[in-house]
Amino acid sequence: MIFLNKVNTTVAKHSLEKAAEWLMKSEEAPLSSEEQAQLEQWQAASPDNTRAWLRAQRLMGQVETLPKDIAAAVLNRPDNEARRVAIGKLALLLAAGPVIWGSYKTVETQQWTADYRTAKGEVQDITLPDGSLVKLNTATAFDMNFDRHSRLITLREGEIRLQAASVNANEFGPLRIQTHEGTLSPHGSLLTIRQCEGTTQLAAVKGDVHVAPRLATATDDKVIQSGYQAQLSSYALLSSQLITPETNAWIDRMLAANKMPLKEFAQEVSRYRHGFLRVSPDVENLMVSGSFPTSNTDTILTMLTHTYPIKATQHLGGYWVTLEAV
Repeated sequence: MIFLNKVNTTVAKHSLEKAAEWLMKSEEAPLSSEEQAQLEQWQAASPDNTRAWLRAQRLMGQVETLPKDIAAAVLNRPDNEARRVAIGKLALLLAAGPVIWGSYKTVETQQWTADYRTAKGEVQDITLPDGSLVKLNTATAFDMNFDRHSRLITLREGEIRLQAASVNANEFGPLRIQTHEGTLSPHGSLLTIRQCEGTTQLAAVKGDVHVAPRLATATDDKVIQSGYQAQLSSYALLSSQLITPETNAWIDRMLAANKMPLKEFAQEVSRYRHGFLRVSPDVENLMVSGSFPTSNTDTILTMLTHTYPIKATQHLGGYWVTLEAV
């Protein structure tokens, strides 16, 4: 059984999956009279079926259209495996509830209206007009505004590596990177920036970086020296230490962990994985170490279960996975 939002009722997993299947069918083409009768018959068969279909209708009323990857599956008439995965994702959305739908819509809008973006699990390399090179990590979005007076990169979400180009001052102004927490002004050639929830993580790989927290006074500005990484809030620099191998492992499409609690590790894996990855409280403090390929999160789960006394229990076609003790 899966808990729903706001109220203490539950809806059976099979009802959510069937509602997702009917929703996909109705998106592919208008239901025939016979199909409409079958849908009504299915709804009347149990209260869970009724609640699941009401949830499906509310989902469509709030997000207005299917998520892009599911919509593509509808248009492309996928094979049975691809269709099963799409139905699993829809069922997961139905289980998540309206609060998650609203967040999903906001993230979708934020990401897909950005100048540059990557989907979850995607990594991309781009060249900016000034010749600077940017690598975008999973689920990343940023805007760019370059002219003779300034070169501004606004990181909306995600993580980038920036290799700054040497430019003619008559063509381009100084380079700045803006995050939710402040403005970064690199005086070197290579840095990585990650937009986290409430903080910005920065690694000055080559060259110093001047940091100006958004709500701090000018006297609180800091310089992060080359070879150091830092975390800042909107008010101040929170920490600074030498760059560790784990920090930029993502550039090689790896997730590196050194005695990281399983709960935190699962959150990192979720950045690359579609669906919901839950950790049972009895194993959430299990320490994880090693290097894992972000290009295939199923491989990560297999490595975990072969190395540690845990198992991965899958629901909703693999979109809902729980890590728990063996």
